[in-house]
Amino acid sequence: MRQHSWIRRSLRWGTFSLAMLAVMPLAAAQQEPSERGAALLVVLDVSGSMKESVKGGVKRELAQRGLLHTLETVPAGTVVGLRLLGHGPTRDDCTATTTAVEFGPFDRSTWETALAAHSPEVPVLASRRARRLTWSMRWDGETPLVRSMRAAVEDLRQVNAARKEILLIGDGEETCGHDPVGVARAEAGNIPIHTISLGERVSNQLAGIALVTGGTYTRAFDETSFGLATSSVIPDIPDDLMAAVETPLATGLANWLDVIIDVSNSMWGQINGHAKIEWAREALREAMSDLPPTVAVGLRAYGHRVSVEDKEAGCADTEQLLPPGPGNGTTIVDIVNELVPRGQTPIARSLQEAAADLREAGGAGTILLVSDGVESCGGDPVAVASELRASGLNVILHTVGLGVTDEEAEVLTALATAGGGTYFNAPTGSELLVGIDTAVRSSSEFVLQGDPVNQFPRNVLRVRGGDSVSESEVLELGTYSFVDHLFREQRYFAVSGQPGEMVTLGGMICALEVTRNRRTGVIGYMGNTNMMFGGGVTADGDDVPRTSLTVRGDMGAWKDTQLPVGSDGLVRFWFGRTQGVVHRDMIFRVSR
Repeated sequence: MRQHSWIRRSLRWGTFSLAMLAVMPLAAAQQEPSERGAALLVVLDVSGSMKESVKGGVKRELAQRGLLHTLETVPAGTVVGLRLLGHGPTRDDCTATTTAVEFGPFDRSTWETALAAHSPEVPVLASRRARRLTWSMRWDGETPLVRSMRAAVEDLRQVNAARKEILLIGDGEETCGHDPVGVARAEAGNIPIHTISLGERVSNQLAGIALVTGGTYTRAFDETSFGLATSSVIPDIPDDLMAAVETPLATGLANWLDVIIDVSNSMWGQINGHAKIEWAREALREAMSDLPPTVAVGLRAYGHRVSVEDKEAGCADTEQLLPPGPGNGTTIVDIVNELVPRGQTPIARSLQEAAADLREAGGAGTILLVSDGVESCGGDPVAVASELRASGLNVILHTVGLGVTDEEAEVLTALATAGGGTYFNAPTGSELLVGIDTAVRSSSEFVLQGDPVNQFPRNVLRVRGGDSVSESEVLELGTYSFVDHLFREQRYFAVSGQPGEMVTLGGMICALEVTRNRRTGVIGYMGNTNMMFGGGVTADGDDVPRTSLTVRGDMGAWKDTQLPVGSDGLVRFWFGRTQGVVHRDMIFRVSR
């Protein structure tokens, strides 16, 4: 399942990001007692589309649960606030945004009440900084992204804090005709905006907001991926900075996955003419081949050493075959290929020992159980999973059923639910392949699918360009945007150099597609990314062969071409479109 190309290592944008929420309160307090260390403002989308469902449940419920869990990890001394997007005292949906929780230390009861505002009037809350809302949360409005973002930026400007950041959680796109990416670039200043879109579809608007403000963008579709999305905006802190911190950094779910594979005797059973163990091997091989090398993955098996006839010994037959570590995917495939189904199904004991492994490894991660049946040793896996979660262990449990009966599927579903995860039913071989692949993606950083994006350039100069080759605007080497949108037109530029040398011309996709009503002239902005075309030209206006440039694709991607400097010491080029509009915020770069 190939996704858009830039998301994964967007986690690393910004040297400090939200990690500074943990460390700056101490340093700031030493500098200025009245100044808070860090402030985080959460902007939560409560528009109508948040009532839709994704794999992990209803979007609004996923956001509410995940947000509370995430904020519990924010260190003391950090102030947090909540603004609602798409809801407020006004009946005008395109201005509907309001403060639900004012800035202050995180208090769970205050936030629970604010997020659960169902009744016509919310009761007085535990904290004085919580707003008394006199309307119900409708979850049915528009998505005034720009209005809410502007209000959030202004909120943070009123807070005296050394570090200020926004976390914007939603699923939709601006529905009120504005340009959220352009506004974020022009108005956010030095406030990073981290964005999370709920669902598997990439939101170019939310991705663009994060890109141009130096924030992070991720997607979430269940509890695991939401936990990863929120915790992943906390990058590593330099050692010298950590040495000065007295309070350890609290983190969310670790990027840690432990696979438990059923190798009991029943795995010789058939699905589509092949043994279940063969299907399991193929499914794991496919899933592991796409797993990023940064994901720490381990392997535990049960039923692989003792015959099914020896029940007493078989019910103790569970073994960690490979501790979680980065780049273990290939090794896991090799190990599973050598396993021979033999014994019992001690699921409860396997979960207990996997939890012990988890505690030893740091106390946070995800377990993926792949089984063709239910407990055969008298244990209670559901009770074990519930106890692990209740103990405070930061673990998620997903289950995959291989050709199980309806009754067995119910048991494995209950087990996944108790473990805070999802059950994937695989009655056929093809569904097993899909189920394990989906579970692995949901259990790791792979839910943030994509490749690195280049950091957004900061020193960008706006230029107009000439209307013809003879009027080309001469530029220095550097990075540029346009002073205005280009409506079905081309603009011409030139850069000096040594005759015969090559110059690199690049373009970055960093803006939304623009529309203009021909009758009214009203400009609008769409959800897809903008594009532009360009290339080299001679002094006479002829195209230079093999220099054409098409700048389109995923938000944050660069495209480039090579241009030769002419005999007069100039390399000339153009950007524009004969159909459509080039957004003024699209970026081009000239370099050697």
